[in-house]
Amino acid sequence: MENKKDSFSIHPHTNTSIHHEPILRILVTGATGFVGSHIIEELVSKNHNIIATVRESSNLRWIKNQPVQFEYCSLNDEQHLADIISKVDVIVHCAGAVRALNWEEYYKTNVVTTQKLVQLAIKNKNNIKKFIYISSQAAMGPSETDNPKKLTEKEIPVSNYGKSKLLAEQEIKKLNGIIPYTIIRPASVYGPRDKDIFIFFNLVKHHLNPKTYSKRFIQLVFVKDIAKIVSLALNNPNTNNKIYYLCDGNIYGWADVATTIAKVNNIKTIPVILFNFVFKFVADIYEIIAKITKKPQVLSKEKIIEMLQTYWIADNTDIIKDTGFEFEKLENGAKITYNWYLSNKWF
Repeated sequence: MENKKDSFSIHPHTNTSIHHEPILRILVTGATGFVGSHIIEELVSKNHNIIATVRESSNLRWIKNQPVQFEYCSLNDEQHLADIISKVDVIVHCAGAVRALNWEEYYKTNVVTTQKLVQLAIKNKNNIKKFIYISSQAAMGPSETDNPKKLTEKEIPVSNYGKSKLLAEQEIKKLNGIIPYTIIRPASVYGPRDKDIFIFFNLVKHHLNPKTYSKRFIQLVFVKDIAKIVSLALNNPNTNNKIYYLCDGNIYGWADVATTIAKVNNIKTIPVILFNFVFKFVADIYEIIAKITKKPQVLSKEKIIEMLQTYWIADNTDIIKDTGFEFEKLENGAKITYNWYLSNKWF
């Protein structure tokens, strides 16, 4: 498919010229995942030409009907990747391990893979216009107080996942002065297809409102907002060589999230207090399952360490200043998400 240049057209009513964004050829890694599949949908809606790297074992259910060129390619296959990257304008790197059995697995999947992509991008610097990396709030680490953490503050990740994402960000920064990059650090992500925060929706569906015994505060971002910001960053020079934290700007206790889900979906709930020892007990069970199956589980001791932090809050003003973006309110996002789970029979 040809890469089209910027074009202009005449608006039929005003006779004024309208600038159209260039259609780009974009490589998306992690395209079959929760966040990646929404990025695919958004970029396709903007008429970009998408190449998605997928494994032979990948489940394509979320994107199989999208007009996407699938490349069955391991991210360890440098020769195949080099061929793909030589033909694209932008790399959106969304692939990574959210769960792993050990540090070595996190490092190999999140750091080494990113390192290889960066090296290949540099070799193709004449055609690569932008590199966008989907990182995580975990790379920043929690705030020590109830003041939202600034992007200028020192990163102190509390898990191997967060440490690996921070190291991957350092690989991306090697593009500085060679290829423009944008690093995105989403807060806790919710939306259609999510399996993690689904637990809130599932409990509410069963009329339960989980509340932590100790006060804990989080922030959220609707998955489609991440996809829209990726799209905005493609041609926005304000976002070049920047790191952004994404959240809707509000601070929630766990009960606040469940209460909002219940309210917008007209569900009555009763409070259920979750003590710290409950999390640790459940994590121990999942750790045993992981050892037996040799597969990482939804919960682990490291995930519990993350969950038991008091303040997962940070400052999102930079992305708003540079793009003017307005985040989806939880009330609307929760309704959309709940109805998706309902219609897809997840409950």
